[in-house]
Amino acid sequence: MNDPLRKSIRVRCAAAHAFDVFTRHVDLWWPPGHRRFDDSRILLDPVAGGRFWERASNGDEFELGEVVTCDPPKTITYTWNPGKGAGPTLVSVNFAADRTGTLVEITHSEGDSALADLWKERVALFERGWNLVLPAFAAFADGANTP
Repeated sequence: MNDPLRKSIRVRCAAAHAFDVFTRHVDLWWPPGHRRFDDSRILLDPVAGGRFWERASNGDEFELGEVVTCDPPKTITYTWNPGKGAGPTLVSVNFAADRTGTLVEITHSEGDSALADLWKERVALFERGWNLVLPAFAAFADGANTP
């Protein structure tokens, strides 16, 4: 098993709010360039066994993953379908509150993907993705547009 990718970002809000924005309001902050369909919604059902999917305006859907564990507002773990014939990777998101806000820590691992030697190549793609997704999440969680 290869080393996981680890990323973190600090948001200036309570852990419960950060968790809610990350899960229930994912469509409001998920970057348009990281969607399969031009006009779509990203949906995440934050319960164990819940779906993580994208739905196009015409009703077409793409399964992004499945929630493995969910303990609001502390953590959510879900599979992530990287496509390209590999099985799902595994993403754990932890929300740790402190006096200045919440530290959001991502651990993205191979999971059952069977990427093996391809993991290092794919982790570079995942890192670029997280480098866009996490700032979009933080800007929305910290900003005036929060739900």
